[in-house]
Amino acid sequence: MGIFDSGKVLKARCVGISNEGYGVARIEEESASENGMKVFVEDMLPGEKGQVRLTRTEKNVTYAVKLKATTSSENRVEPVCPEFLRCGGCQLQHASYSCQLRMKENLVRSCLVRLGHFPEQEIKDCMEPILGAREMYNYRNQMQYPVEYSREKRCVNIGLYERNTHKIVEHEKCYLADPSAEIVRGVAEIFFSDISRTDEARALRQVVVRSGVMSKELMVIFVIRKQVRIDGSAFATACDEALKKAGNGMRMVSIWTEERPSGMKWKNSKGVWTNIWGETTIREFLNNRIFRISPDSFFQVNTKQAVVLYDKIKEYLRLDGVLPRMLLDLYCGTGTIGIYCSDACHHMYGIESVESAVIDARNNARTNFIEDTEFFCSKAEDFDFGAMMPDAVIIDPPRKGCDEMLLKKLLQLAPSRIIYVSCNPATLSRDLERFFHMQEEGKIRYGIKKICPVDMFPQTTHVESVVLLSRKK
Repeated sequence: MGIFDSGKVLKARCVGISNEGYGVARIEEESASENGMKVFVEDMLPGEKGQVRLTRTEKNVTYAVKLKATTSSENRVEPVCPEFLRCGGCQLQHASYSCQLRMKENLVRSCLVRLGHFPEQEIKDCMEPILGAREMYNYRNQMQYPVEYSREKRCVNIGLYERNTHKIVEHEKCYLADPSAEIVRGVAEIFFSDISRTDEARALRQVVVRSGVMSKELMVIFVIRKQVRIDGSAFATACDEALKKAGNGMRMVSIWTEERPSGMKWKNSKGVWTNIWGETTIREFLNNRIFRISPDSFFQVNTKQAVVLYDKIKEYLRLDGVLPRMLLDLYCGTGTIGIYCSDACHHMYGIESVESAVIDARNNARTNFIEDTEFFCSKAEDFDFGAMMPDAVIIDPPRKGCDEMLLKKLLQLAPSRIIYVSCNPATLSRDLERFFHMQEEGKIRYGIKKICPVDMFPQTTHVESVVLLSRKK
């Protein structure tokens, strides 16, 4: 708590949206010392005015709650989810979709100008219109449901966390999830609330559901605190009965447990995986490509928009009409981007640090009958590229961005084009600024040729970006 705990009520005008979905407002109270101060307010859209009460300051950011709206934005709509203001699953259901797309475009542009220090006009000239999604709901093919066990009621509650808490919101359904995942969640609540499964219920931390949207195959992962025996066959039967009633064609294919003791840190850590029922993978289709998905493999959470994203990458690879002879796919995961774009190059190398993902990538290449492809297990920044002379490089790092050593190696490789795929405009901007600063020390020069935001996550503040860097002659 900070110096504004008094709960002071002031007039404010919203001027933007933060990365977390808060309305970024300015205090408009000439007689107050806070006049002009920036505050973060829930449930406010750009252009709206109202009365807010200051609540707290954290890390030099002041927060407030909206008490009364004096003007309402023309872009405000009624959220479809009754728990929207409580649940932390999405942040923009109160904004029209056209407004969401504009905000995401502005976010990418603003980060590149403000954090990357690129000239605003240069960014505007390079940026293409954002590629929106056709389906704004029920698009998530992976859901991670936290589990809460009630000792008093001797039952489990499985759902999503309330905003800024670890308290589970009791909701009828999540409007972003694939409907089959919600069916599995409902089955799991009943299954683990049975008094005969108390030990399993107490050990359960998360229920993860992965959906093959196009293949109609489902995988469930039970994240557990300790080793317990879960009857995978009985759970699969219960799920298939419920899925059959829904008539959506989905079927349970694979069930796993991941044992994570209570003391284990969640971030960047792996537990003990056990396949307790069915197949070890599920399949998914992206146009004419088929991919096997293991329980710990990364796959884009929006299957249909993944095709839009990968088509844009392929377009950038073909932009000058000359196909790259050698394509380097860094942070390649299970090889989805490289394999999808394999018909836009002659030979492709993929680099990935997770061994199981590399195994999946090799299997995916064989499944799709792609021969001119090789995958290596290594951190991208540590890989010895030797005499490689790639014409094009694709980098799709995690949210934290690239390692500086990798950026230096990219300059040494000097491909004719680099395609940076990012799910975080802030780290994208930071990495591009570092890269352009590094190139000043040598003779190789790159310029930003194209930028295209892609909305992979409707109703949230998240946005994917594809940036094409072209080497100058």
